[in-house]
Amino acid sequence: MHGIILKGLKDFVTEEYDEETWTALHEAAGLRTRLYVPVTEYPDEIVLELVDAATDLTGLEEEALLAAFGRFLVPHLLSTYGVHVDREWTGLELIANVETYIHEALRAKQTGEFTPPELRTRRVDDRRVALAYESDRGLCALARGLLEGIADYYDEPLHIEQRRCMHEGADCCVFVVTRRRADGA
Repeated sequence: MHGIILKGLKDFVTEEYDEETWTALHEAAGLRTRLYVPVTEYPDEIVLELVDAATDLTGLEEEALLAAFGRFLVPHLLSTYGVHVDREWTGLELIANVETYIHEALRAKQTGEFTPPELRTRRVDDRRVALAYESDRGLCALARGLLEGIADYYDEPLHIEQRRCMHEGADCCVFVVTRRRADGA
């Protein structure tokens, strides 16, 4: 897992709760408190253990927690990887281009084992993008939160519908993101 995700998780927990909650999560997950460096790779298990501990401590369902974290994470990711984002893009265009312009660039720069999820996007029409998310991590709720966070960040009225889910036996999760018209349709 890329360190920016862990750094973002720490920021999320400390902003939504406090520093003591972050420490308690580490203890509950059986991890020593550590500093996460955004450009470093960490074992996926760290995030998964922290999420499990967070659901136990907060009482939130994992899906809701991951979605909220995804929404929170978007400005941090765009601040870090904004060089790969065309300033003229809308949120829908960012979603349509995330694999080609961002994930491929990240994979080309990596020297270690970091593997961002595989995303396949297809423009359905001028208002709709279909996005397939595939990852061994199975963090589709985080993916949904990231899509919602993009809508928030761009202040764009996007409707996100999940049509398939890996947790329900599908080979990948499929989201259809639709930009709503001014009349709300």
